[in-house]
Amino acid sequence: MEKNKTGKYLKYAIGEIVLVMIGILLALQVSNWNQDRKDRISERKILNNINRDFIQNKASFDLVKVDNYKNLAVLDSIVQILKEGGITIEKYNKYNKLIIGNTYNPYSSTVDAVINSNSLELIQDDELQKYLVSWKDVLADYLEGETRYFKFVNEQWRTYILENSDWAGKNREMNMKVLSSIKFRNHIMAKRALMHGIIKSIEEEPIENHINEIIRLTEPKN
Repeated sequence: MEKNKTGKYLKYAIGEIVLVMIGILLALQVSNWNQDRKDRISERKILNNINRDFIQNKASFDLVKVDNYKNLAVLDSIVQILKEGGITIEKYNKYNKLIIGNTYNPYSSTVDAVINSNSLELIQDDELQKYLVSWKDVLADYLEGETRYFKFVNEQWRTYILENSDWAGKNREMNMKVLSSIKFRNHIMAKRALMHGIIKSIEEEPIENHINEIIRLTEPKN
């Protein structure tokens, strides 16, 4: 300092500080870039899994949808025959065999895992996030109709048929008595009404659109 070197020392010190700061910033940038690269790899893996699950979910839903429309048509036919005067054992057995007890059981494990962890933050698409977060509620709303239908079938319809008819078909008089009873007609009407509720859910609830949008938003973008 006595030799007038103060300025040189200050410049040197400032230069060293600047170099250190630049080094730190570069290191942070490289670290952030590397972390972002890892996050995008993880995101793509999650999206691929969700896309795979929901392609399967769509296929399952399409089958259930077709079956339920067929079920409603069969029940409509039985109701119409009953209104026209009655139904024979043979005709009832023919129609009853066409009714398919198919329930919708989609894959939700990947979505649940994403929602219940920090993985949701990896998904950059805000629209997709909203669809994934609301999927559980949308599915529950749709399944309410199915639950009501199968609860009635299992707890009331089957109990009534088991207790009042001969499944082996040997007691024809007993079975004809069941088919001509008011209780049988009411049960058929109730089944049709509950099946119509399922169809209404398919047509009015957002579940089908939800499935299609999740598939669209998780597809790889070229």
